[in-house]
Amino acid sequence: MQIHILEDKATRISFEIEGADHTICNMLKQELYEDETIKVAGYTINHPYVGKPKFIIETKQGGIPRKAITAAIKRLQKTVEDLSKKAAKELK
Repeated sequence: MQIHILEDKATRISFEIEGADHTICNMLKQELYEDETIKVAGYTINHPYVGKPKFIIETKQGGIPRKAITAAIKRLQKTVEDLSKKAAKELK
């Protein structure tokens, strides 16, 4: 996956994610809303077969979009690791 930054301002960032689909985008969007500094987090895919997901994230005053994204991804990594461990244990 590659990320292309389209806009980067103090409280707003937009970017495209090549190689992502609704699964990853929905997980990231939901996790971003766990951050109290997030004002808006959403994405769109213009065409289901050839479109690249385009994210738009806005933070409240004082929030930093890049930090919010990084923190959300770290939380998702932890969630996936925990799920993987539990599944491995249960499926032995």
